[in-house]
Amino acid sequence: MTRPGIREYGLLLLLAMMWGSSFTFIKIGVHAYSPLVVAAGRLAFAALVLWGFASLRKSELPKGRRAWVSTFVVALIGNAIPFFLISYGETRVDAGLAAILMSTVPLTTVVLAHFFTHDEKLTLGKIIGVVMGTIGVIVLVGPETLAGLGGEFLFQLAILVAAVGYAISSLVARNLRDQPRIGSTAVILSFAAIMLLPFALLIDQPWTMEWDPGAAVAIMYLGLFPTGIAMFMILHLIAVAGASFLVFNNYLVPAVGVLISFVVLGEVPQPNALIALGVILGGIAASQMRFGQKSTGNVANGIKSDPMAPVMEVAKDEKSKSHQ
Repeated sequence: MTRPGIREYGLLLLLAMMWGSSFTFIKIGVHAYSPLVVAAGRLAFAALVLWGFASLRKSELPKGRRAWVSTFVVALIGNAIPFFLISYGETRVDAGLAAILMSTVPLTTVVLAHFFTHDEKLTLGKIIGVVMGTIGVIVLVGPETLAGLGGEFLFQLAILVAAVGYAISSLVARNLRDQPRIGSTAVILSFAAIMLLPFALLIDQPWTMEWDPGAAVAIMYLGLFPTGIAMFMILHLIAVAGASFLVFNNYLVPAVGVLISFVVLGEVPQPNALIALGVILGGIAASQMRFGQKSTGNVANGIKSDPMAPVMEVAKDEKSKSHQ
């Protein structure tokens, strides 16, 4: 592992652009197709891409019953359900707003990790971060919406529930740290695609929908880049610069998401959204502070901002270099 150089920072920025852009391309997709079709299509295309990579790298498959159960749970809670909920939420929620809402994933994870792990307990910094993140969400959705459901709140809530799903799946994915990384990810994406495709075909009947080339390309982009190629960038950056280097993505992805949605879709963020973004990012920064304690290098909560992030958890172990 070496000190990150210009190349690594460039790859980190490119990765953030891929993940941040996913919200804009989801928005383009749901303009023409149903949330189920967008989510299922993205997963199916990504699974094909990953199986191609796994074949080229001669990657092995997960070993053991526990690993296969974990891949199934991660596929369901960390991919199938969240991908659908984000797509559903973006039928009414701006792409930039969705990116900000999803930036709460690391803070959600630190709370769950405290109760369900032995080595990731809450610290003062994490508590401050969670409080700030909660304040940021309240600023974002508006205190008045918390008094009564209505308007866009249910769609915003769908995205927040997706964030919780990511957080839970990232803890389950700890069981996959010693498994073949590319093969495990290909299995996860395949499980997730199989979970959604029957519903998309039976309920929405995509062949009856009007063909939209732009939306179709958006779905393929989602599968190829934020969900597929991003994995290999993750593997490289972990091997070269370490997993802690990826913590910076927590700051880049929501900001990039807001910027891309503005450039591509013309979405102008409201002042409360920008304030919420600043508060949430401040909370993420606080959650990484040790307040005098020596860092243990534990960044289990540090690389989850994008809809692909729980899958990336299989590549978290810095000491395990790619052997596929």
